[in-house]
Amino acid sequence: MRFDFSPLCSLLLGASTLCAQESAPPAFSAQPGNVAAILGAPATLSVRIEGTPTPTLLWFKSGQPIPGTTSPTLTFPAVAFADAATYYVVATNPAGFAISASATLTVNKQPQTLTFTPANTVTSTQASLTLAASSSAELPVTLTILTGAAALTGNRLSGSGGPVIIRASQAGNATIAAAVPIERTFTFIAGATAPFITAGPTDQTITAGTALTLSASSLGLPAPTYQWQKDGVTLLPATTTTLTIPATSLTDAGRYTVTATNFLGASTASATLIVRAPPIFTLLPTNQTARLGAAVTFTTAASGFPVPSFQWRKNGTLLAGATNASLIITSAATADAARYEVVATNSLASVTSPVATLSLNTTNRDFSGTYFGSISTTTPATTSTGEFALLVRANRTAVFLAHLPALSAGITLLDLTVDATGNFARSISIGPRSASLRGAVDDLTGEVNGTLSEIGLAWRGARATTTGSPSPATGFYQAALIGTAANRGFILVGPNGRAFVLTANGSTTDSASGNLGTNGRLTLTTTTQASLDLGFSSGALTGTVRAGTLTGTLAGTNEALFGTEHLVNLSVRSTTATTSPLIVGFVVNGTSAKQLLLRAAGPALAAAPFNVAGTLNDPNLQLYRGSNLAGQNDNWGNPAPNITTLSAATTAAGAFPFQNNSNDAALLTSLTPGPYTVIIGGGNGITLAEIYEALEPNETGGTRRLVNLSARGVVTPGAPLIAGFVITGRGPQRVLIRGIGPSLGSAPFNVANALGNPQLTLFRGNAVVKNNDDWFRDPEATLIRSTSVAVGAFPLGDQSTDAAILIFLEPGAYTAQVSGPSSNANATNDTGLALVEVYEASP
Repeated sequence: MRFDFSPLCSLLLGASTLCAQESAPPAFSAQPGNVAAILGAPATLSVRIEGTPTPTLLWFKSGQPIPGTTSPTLTFPAVAFADAATYYVVATNPAGFAISASATLTVNKQPQTLTFTPANTVTSTQASLTLAASSSAELPVTLTILTGAAALTGNRLSGSGGPVIIRASQAGNATIAAAVPIERTFTFIAGATAPFITAGPTDQTITAGTALTLSASSLGLPAPTYQWQKDGVTLLPATTTTLTIPATSLTDAGRYTVTATNFLGASTASATLIVRAPPIFTLLPTNQTARLGAAVTFTTAASGFPVPSFQWRKNGTLLAGATNASLIITSAATADAARYEVVATNSLASVTSPVATLSLNTTNRDFSGTYFGSISTTTPATTSTGEFALLVRANRTAVFLAHLPALSAGITLLDLTVDATGNFARSISIGPRSASLRGAVDDLTGEVNGTLSEIGLAWRGARATTTGSPSPATGFYQAALIGTAANRGFILVGPNGRAFVLTANGSTTDSASGNLGTNGRLTLTTTTQASLDLGFSSGALTGTVRAGTLTGTLAGTNEALFGTEHLVNLSVRSTTATTSPLIVGFVVNGTSAKQLLLRAAGPALAAAPFNVAGTLNDPNLQLYRGSNLAGQNDNWGNPAPNITTLSAATTAAGAFPFQNNSNDAALLTSLTPGPYTVIIGGGNGITLAEIYEALEPNETGGTRRLVNLSARGVVTPGAPLIAGFVITGRGPQRVLIRGIGPSLGSAPFNVANALGNPQLTLFRGNAVVKNNDDWFRDPEATLIRSTSVAVGAFPLGDQSTDAAILIFLEPGAYTAQVSGPSSNANATNDTGLALVEVYEASP
């Protein structure tokens, strides 16, 4: 019950502090429950009480308070019979009190269980049984004969015939409860005898396919049961006096045993079955093709009993001594090309295998593998002067890498060919000298050797092999030092984990060799004491190069991924004027048409999340191939059917969406390889031109690609010409980026108002990757000039103030920004037409 004193408090105390406080009388949210506990075990009664302020508690036993019990939980560590009673708790606070429901604690005696052996049993009247019964409480157990003709003396039971039921019981005591009784039935049989097999199975020799019956008979009381076994293994089902096999085979041969069993014992009898069978081939020799000098093995196998013998024949003639299951030809010669057969014989029959033919391949020899070795001088002989690695593919194309530290030279041959006899040759230059690299691969021994006779060098090595699975890093890799223009690496990893690394920066070379660690990484020190730490994963490699205090990132791929790195998204942001539209050029490379998504964004830039001020309100886009119009668009949603196709292509390319019915322009088109021009006009304002790769079904990225972007636009203070591009793939891509002004204003272009001194800055995100002011001042100016020619770009003046960057970049998104000279920031010097170019520039 609960009493609420709040009204009384208000009458007596008025507006006193106590009455002014919020209060609530005690209330039970959980009542105590009845508990049944085992004597000596712990027990707990508990409640959950609410009220403000927190009520005080006191537990009662059989109506009497229990001093000190003020917790919501009343705990009995080990209950006694005296603890059995009715309990409740009283809760009190200034707002009232409450009494819980009553809960009964029942204390039960400790349980016990009985064990009674043996289990139900049949035995002879001539024998007695020893009974064993015990209590888990270790109290004495009483055995009682319930029915049957028997006598129980102590724990010995004897009977005169028939079943006897015995009960084991334990009545318990003051603290232990009575046990559940156990009853057992014991059957006594008069005149029982142990089994005796009177007639057992007999040894037999039969021919395969013949039916077999083994039988046995026995005496014993009670009647025995039977179980057959073969070679000690139980046969199922085989539990009668006979065992029948309808049609025997060689696998049925063995020792058969029958066992007769009753409760007095067991009797066994055995017999041996011999199954004779003529030879049958279970493995036939097969046709083989081998190269001259290779080892060849023909193999056969046959079943039968007696065990067959073998005799091989060549072209129908017996081969002396060739009586094994395998015929081995250690080194195949021309005369070994023949027809082979084998005869299997036992006392029942002889059988001859089909003919197997050995053909010799004298042309298609297999030289494939990865070879490692050393280079030494011929005078004096065997003085080591370098290392090499050779990869020969199955089609006999090859890669040869070598380093000659004493000559400060390296050899990188990526397009070598091994001829049908294993020979190869190539004219090379080592410093100022010319030499002929000659080599020969022995496909039988796995050795390779060769010479550079003009400079007195010879080289020798061996094919890398492994007895287990080849290293997952096996292969040929090309890598680059990220952030440089020419630092490259070439790596050969053999199936046994051995590796050779050759690095090159122009004419400067370095190398290292060693083995992959158990963690799959390659940790090496080069001849110039640079440290390499490379990891390999799914055809790609990444790692670090440390030389002194300098650290760089090395990245690359194996040849299966060569060329998959490429440009997938090119964009240009510029200010467009009525008299100077944004002109963007690009080149598609490949052997078939490539699908591209072209866009001109103006209103989309003005909207969230970009919120660019001064954008072009209504850009229009025209696509030209030479002077021929190849496509155009004004508003991207017109005609309406374009919306679904363009939206899907936008999502697939990862481009930001255009709003429905916006004045932005877009065009999805398939273009044959060649150069194209996009002109974006529509007035004055900032616009963004974008070119996205739009892969078609089953198209492999990189097979058809964007290899060049160029854009002409206006540069003003605070509004640079910006080009963006994305590199995709697993490995690095080298790109040539140019910011052109003076050369644009010179012949043969003679563009008026060209930017006088462009500055070029390359960003990845907000981080500056590299910048350039005057291209000829770059340390890689010579390489920039030759690369410009290689990619088809027009040459820059020797002392022009145009800007250029040549650099290896990891996959990712980049931005190139062309602006005016920061040291002369004024409208005259910072304003003008500029050309930004991005070229794929793979070495």
